[in-house]
Amino acid sequence: MRIEINQKEFYEGIQTVSKAVSSKTTLPILSGILLKTEEDKLKVVGTDLEIGIECFIEAHIIKGGSIVLPAKYLTSIVRELPNEKIILTTEASNNTAQIKCDQAQFNIHGSPADEFPILPEIESGVRFTIKQNKFKEIIDQTKFAISKDESKPFLTGGLLIIEEGNIKLVSTDTYRLAYREDQINEKDISAEKVIIPNKTLNEIAKLLDNSEDLIEIIITENQILFKFSGVSIVSRLIEGQFPNYKQVIPNKNNTKVIVDKNELLSAAKRASLLAKKDSNIIKINLEKDKLIITSNAPEIGQAYEEVSISLVGQETEIAFNAIYLMDCLKVIDSEEVVLELLGSLSPGVIKSKSEDEYIYVIMPVRSA
Repeated sequence: MRIEINQKEFYEGIQTVSKAVSSKTTLPILSGILLKTEEDKLKVVGTDLEIGIECFIEAHIIKGGSIVLPAKYLTSIVRELPNEKIILTTEASNNTAQIKCDQAQFNIHGSPADEFPILPEIESGVRFTIKQNKFKEIIDQTKFAISKDESKPFLTGGLLIIEEGNIKLVSTDTYRLAYREDQINEKDISAEKVIIPNKTLNEIAKLLDNSEDLIEIIITENQILFKFSGVSIVSRLIEGQFPNYKQVIPNKNNTKVIVDKNELLSAAKRASLLAKKDSNIIKINLEKDKLIITSNAPEIGQAYEEVSISLVGQETEIAFNAIYLMDCLKVIDSEEVVLELLGSLSPGVIKSKSEDEYIYVIMPVRSA
């Protein structure tokens, strides 16, 4: 293989697919990136067998070919090269590559491309599209509540539901639950329900931009494909039964509060500075026109702050994990949020005031 390629574009492509490269693997080939010429482009692929990312980069193909090069060294080398034309030459007989750019030259050892796993080609399945910025927002508003408990694999991903022209993404770690709903472009589409791994959702959110360009999604029995901006991501799906999230979301309350989101977030941040390190407990007292946040670390001191609110219903008090509360407030776009409660021992519900498509359920904690 012999190609000429732009350094900046080459590096961006490598960076994109390296998110799928395995850092801990018993298969050395998975720590590499596949480079393969296809017509007038260079195909770049990374995979850890759970998720695979592929993209194409414009290149001047002098001679076609393919090779797998170690991701760590390839990334480091291309990153440090000047933003000039790179000449990449490979030798199939000994699987070596020469990278030349300006006055710099590197020779590195690789592996034969035929040893690299082939990403599955997904052509059919439940297919729909949604704007990139919208899908990114959906992921960002739910991914933080995904469980890290590997003993319950069905909780280590987000539940994606497609039904009646709507997309829903739900995540829970049993201490809180995040739910986001929106519309997709296709109204007449088969209903589908799958669990997408946390890593996949995280990497997609990083790669999506805030444009209104479309992302195409195809769901099969055990895999899901995302195509956008010249990038293809294939991921396995998690097997198992996701909990019935509808049973977790309270459908009644006796206290409803409207509060400025940023004021509540800032107050929670300050109170968390003196919350107990183990549990991050902050107490919230709801009175007629104010919300009082307190925290107490016996060996250090106490914090107290008042925030103006609009309250309907009963005055009450409740205690939350400050981090869980702040996680939610950070991703809500509206200026005001609604807090719904049913006593101090029942889950609290936080919603965006402007719309009912985002719901966050947070379990209370007992404060001694």
